[in-house]
Amino acid sequence: MNTKDEVLKELEENREKYISGQDLADKLSLSRTAIWKAIKSLKEEGFIIDSQTKKGYRLDANCDKLTEFGVKKDLIPELKDIDIRIYDEIDSTNTEAKRLLYSENIRHFTLLASDYQAAGRGRTGKSFKSYRGTGLYYSIILRPKDNFDFSYFDLITVRSAVSVVKAIKDLTEKDAAIKWVNDIYIDGKKVCGILSELDADFETKTVSSIIIGIGINLKYPDHLDDDLKNIFGALDTNILKNQILAKLVNEFYLNYYKAPTDEILKYYKDHSLVLGKKVTYEINGEKREGLALDVNDKGNLIVERNGEKEILSSGEVSIKGDFLNKN
Repeated sequence: MNTKDEVLKELEENREKYISGQDLADKLSLSRTAIWKAIKSLKEEGFIIDSQTKKGYRLDANCDKLTEFGVKKDLIPELKDIDIRIYDEIDSTNTEAKRLLYSENIRHFTLLASDYQAAGRGRTGKSFKSYRGTGLYYSIILRPKDNFDFSYFDLITVRSAVSVVKAIKDLTEKDAAIKWVNDIYIDGKKVCGILSELDADFETKTVSSIIIGIGINLKYPDHLDDDLKNIFGALDTNILKNQILAKLVNEFYLNYYKAPTDEILKYYKDHSLVLGKKVTYEINGEKREGLALDVNDKGNLIVERNGEKEILSSGEVSIKGDFLNKN
């Protein structure tokens, strides 16, 4: 860890109080000049650092930059040692995850996070629009020591969606709902999208890695593209990004590794936007309409059409009528 990172770590872990330059120098076995240079460099990178004579330095409470140390501070014990990589800007955290998997020996449960994505991706090849300074974009790479079979992938997006809804509720008291299979809505507006991807060997039916990418709107931008004005939603909160990300990652871990499948499915169904509603969907190029009945134990959507049941394992559905009308 370089000097700048060492100083930043101390400031993140002591946000509520000032630390004198001498105390930092003594603790890190550095000179006062080295501390001053590190503070200067951090300020140039956009960190808001309060400096007061006889008090020292303190990371401002309103400084909302993503940092590895700021995230780790609020992670549960099981995640304190994970690898975290922070980017100011990136094309896509999922795309970067794939690059890293092919170029490095990436650790299990590696977290990539960015303030901005220039080329975010959604399901079925769609783009995922982001606006500078308004969102949080992250990917979690699962790579256990032993390969695991396809069954591990069945409910990964379902568990991810549940973890996001739970985190939103705990952080903001807002009730979020899930549009099958991967979108999160608040008051009829989309606040989050999820894209899960796997690296698999179809001959042996084993999975070597899974990437879970999540983009969440935290604030409203000054200007919205016309095609997003009616659907763009945001958490609209002043909670720091580091705290939000830590909560989201904690919830993912707990709901992926700890929560029973039946509990996950019940929560998912209880917070579904589509169950009991008429939906439109497409199969083999044919547009169809049916009633969304249930979600099975693989996370597939069961739809009734013309008195018969169809099982949707992938694709997109559109809800007919008012999102907010539960009946």
